[in-house]
Amino acid sequence: MSLFKNYDRKRKAWLDGVAHATLDPDGPGSARMHLVPPKPLILKDPPSQLIINGTWFLPIGPSWATVLRIFFKELQNHCKNKRHISEHETDLIEKTVVTKVLELYPKTEENLILSDLREIITLGVNIATNGYIPPETNIGMNLEEYSQYMTAPHRMDLILAPMSLNSKRACPLECVCCYADYGDFMDIEKPLETSEWKQIIDRCKDAGIPMLTFTGGEPLTSPDIVELVKYSSWFVTRLNTSGYNLTKELANELHSASLDGIQITLYSDDPKIHDDLVGKVGAWEKTIQGIKNAMDVGLSVSINTPLVSRNKDYISLIRFVHELGVYCVGCSSLIPTGNAVEQIRTGKALNKTELKDILSEAVSVCKELIMEISFTSPGWLSSEELIELGLPSAPVCGACLSNMAITPTGEVVPCQSWLKGPSLGDIRAQSWDKIWNSKTCKEIRKDFATKGSCPLKEA
Repeated sequence: MSLFKNYDRKRKAWLDGVAHATLDPDGPGSARMHLVPPKPLILKDPPSQLIINGTWFLPIGPSWATVLRIFFKELQNHCKNKRHISEHETDLIEKTVVTKVLELYPKTEENLILSDLREIITLGVNIATNGYIPPETNIGMNLEEYSQYMTAPHRMDLILAPMSLNSKRACPLECVCCYADYGDFMDIEKPLETSEWKQIIDRCKDAGIPMLTFTGGEPLTSPDIVELVKYSSWFVTRLNTSGYNLTKELANELHSASLDGIQITLYSDDPKIHDDLVGKVGAWEKTIQGIKNAMDVGLSVSINTPLVSRNKDYISLIRFVHELGVYCVGCSSLIPTGNAVEQIRTGKALNKTELKDILSEAVSVCKELIMEISFTSPGWLSSEELIELGLPSAPVCGACLSNMAITPTGEVVPCQSWLKGPSLGDIRAQSWDKIWNSKTCKEIRKDFATKGSCPLKEA
């Protein structure tokens, strides 16, 4: 293939945007796949990114990416009005894929195309089903190196709910560590209409952003939350909540709307400690019931715990949620913004030694209980220390690169914790290209993104 024909192929794939398909949508091994093309360059041929269930990032070379893109399109054509296809339809799809790939690569053997297609699909389904990653697979990507080929983040956090509406408290809790409890973006006079949020979601899809997280404030206070989750079926969708308002009925509606995952914040297995840290008596009971409701209807549940001195008995919490049936936990140190600034100033945050000791024991206990654990705060411990502790990966700052956020007024900000200062632009009024390539966005990507530190902490 000539240099310019090859560039035309890359440019066409880029203009087509993110290709998407869900395999086995109702099965235990549902595989939500998004194929993200790189920005086209004449003299370079970087891989595409295959994102599986919003968790695994697999670099896919040009040939496999072409095969996969054609397969996704044909699959979508056959599934326009249904969720399942027959064996006969699968055969037809495979034959069509082979025919179309041969038009681009006429010297390729048909059997090779078919075996490549089946191999990559099998790999993706196996990863989605049981997390099995063959040793020879080059899973994961170096974002610092790959950033030059990206034109949008992997995830956009939609901050549906403000902290205050017309100066009246909108969030049901008053968490002492809340990063969102400050700034003009979180105290608004009028919320966006459902149609405006749908417009924003459409803009995210057009920009090639494959994942959405609904957050707040408390996103479950938004009356249109179920409708917006359902509207976002093209994306991998997650929701971050306190669980305080999560009734069985609402949990069931979210499950029916195909929400991919829900993260519930629980500070402690001790009701008093949790209630004190969220500023509401009786909150623990409602959050625990919310967790049970989510589990009962079949939602994929993870537990988030910001760690401070008051709740440093994290091991007890891990064992407690394991008994509830939860197998995925995450913890963080304090993000130095919002209410957490006062916690840090008054010495209520954990020091480095305390944090390291807690994480070491937590990793050991999670290994014993066959649970997944992650630590999400960059800059508190070095990458080397975290890997040495046995954590699967070290957190990096993904602001303006792997993740960004949209405030309750439609303004784009570097991340969901960056709620002070000017925005990067209104996504409803400005082109995505202008926002992504703005001077501020580029500087944040260059100076902080992919680094093992938090710019808010450094500030």
